[in-house]
Amino acid sequence: MSTTDCDVLVVGAGPTGLTLAIQLLSRGVRTRLIDQDPGLPKLSRAIGIQPRTMETLDMMGVADRLLEIGHRGLRTSVYVGGRRQAGIDMTCADSEYAFILHLPQHRTEEVLRSRLAELGGKVESGIELLGFIQDADAVTASLSDAEGREVQVTASFLVGCDGSHSKVRRVLDVPFEGQPYPFDWLLADTELDGGGRNDEVQVHCGPGGQPLALIPIDGRLWRVSAPMPADRGGAAPTLEEIQGLVDARGPGGIVVHDPETLTCFRCQIRSTDTYRRDRVFLAGDAVHIHAPTGAQGMNLGINDAVNLGWKLAYVVAGRAPDTLLDTYAAERRPAAQQMMAFTDSMVRFVIETSPLKRTLRRAMMPLLRTPRMRRRLANRMAQLAIAYPDSPISQPGRVRGLPTPGARMPNIRLHDGRTMNEALRDGEHVLAGPDDGLPGRVLVRPDGYVAAIGRDGHSSAIDDYLQSVRTPAHSGR
Repeated sequence: MSTTDCDVLVVGAGPTGLTLAIQLLSRGVRTRLIDQDPGLPKLSRAIGIQPRTMETLDMMGVADRLLEIGHRGLRTSVYVGGRRQAGIDMTCADSEYAFILHLPQHRTEEVLRSRLAELGGKVESGIELLGFIQDADAVTASLSDAEGREVQVTASFLVGCDGSHSKVRRVLDVPFEGQPYPFDWLLADTELDGGGRNDEVQVHCGPGGQPLALIPIDGRLWRVSAPMPADRGGAAPTLEEIQGLVDARGPGGIVVHDPETLTCFRCQIRSTDTYRRDRVFLAGDAVHIHAPTGAQGMNLGINDAVNLGWKLAYVVAGRAPDTLLDTYAAERRPAAQQMMAFTDSMVRFVIETSPLKRTLRRAMMPLLRTPRMRRRLANRMAQLAIAYPDSPISQPGRVRGLPTPGARMPNIRLHDGRTMNEALRDGEHVLAGPDDGLPGRVLVRPDGYVAAIGRDGHSSAIDDYLQSVRTPAHSGR
């Protein structure tokens, strides 16, 4: 019988922490979710949900709720001198969700909080983590409640989903290596006239090479984003300043008005190699941050949580060895490095002041319009290119017509009428085979990635995986 107050203590109730709590509670794990903030923030912050994240949210049963309130963005375009020179067409992505769903972060969090409540969970707001210690059996955390009273909580595991200024990371005393970009980002969530098509993110490169991004949030609101090569000390821009940037860098004829938010922040690119230290884990912005270009940060965090959630649940229930938890870092660290490099390359592509390099940039833009490159760019933006072929638990194998181990499993229709994503809502592995229209057998992990494959009647790789993870497979049929 457990002597801990909970199995997992999740610190931070943003999208990453909410997703992790949902993953755990849906599998019967005793979970507490705390957040220092007293309520739900209303700033938009992240506004884009990528196709791969929509697929994982479909596995959680909430994708349709988000589709009802979100706004679909079909492409991102780079304009120079008012002419479209290059872009990323999300309709080329290999997903049924071939778009970026634009939705203010607090609206996404509202949907996740609703699902959390359906599972019997809640966000304990106004609770601050003061510190923690751990031993071989548990983590003991010191918390301060809204009235300032200090309490002790014991948990089998603690996960820091508490953002770029993570208290959990600071207590672990691990480095957060990287550096700030040499400019501030000015943001305005505002109405505007003359913005053009509202299913397109526009990046306009002004005469001096400085960019301006216009991002449709919904049918009414746009995000105007512009980097400035100076340190403003966090001073928010005025509406007049935003209008001046739009006039100087944009195509002309755009008028901004009635802003909801005007903000300024200094963007950084940082990460730590420490995803786990014994019974304590880091996820989301607590372990990696980068530029907001490409709408990747929140999506990386949500998928960190999906990767870690099923593994924690299996270990807590005694269904898998503790070593399964080491695969979280082995899989998600390369994924984060890949996406951080991608966002950094996009920053450097659009923020170029050298006339010679801008000329070279224009010369290479036609190469980005080939069908192969369009599909490749869309899949990278969508996080569909992330795979775990080198994971310690991905079993080697190759069968013609089947996805390779470690790859994302397509959302096929199964013999019983459910889609693969619907079958994965049970929180277990799914075994699909010839009755599902496949030329062999595929064992799919609870996070939608291929664990092992085999020919019909020859499934030694699947047996080896199940033995290493020690969990029964649930047939899709």
